[in-house]
Amino acid sequence: MERIIIEVEPKVALAWRRLSAARKKDITNRVGVRIGKEVLENSKEEYLAYLAELRTKMAERGLTQEILDNILNDPA
Repeated sequence: MERIIIEVEPKVALAWRRLSAARKKDITNRVGVRIGKEVLENSKEEYLAYLAELRTKMAERGLTQEILDNILNDPA
C-alpha cells in the first residue's frame, strides 16, 4: 500500500479521527477500490490487472471474493 492525501471537509476529518482502527481500515479499502475504478477506467487491461492484484492482497488479509464484490458494487 502507498499513502495519498485527500482533502475533505473539517467535519469529515474530525469524524475520521474518532473512528476505530478497524472501521478506518474498512473505509480505506472501500475508498481505494473506488479510486482505482475511477482513475483506471480508461484502461480496462490496467484496471483488471489492478483488481487481480487487489484480490490477492485482500485474500491474504482474510477478505473473501464475496466481500470484495460487495465493495465493488456498493453504489455509495
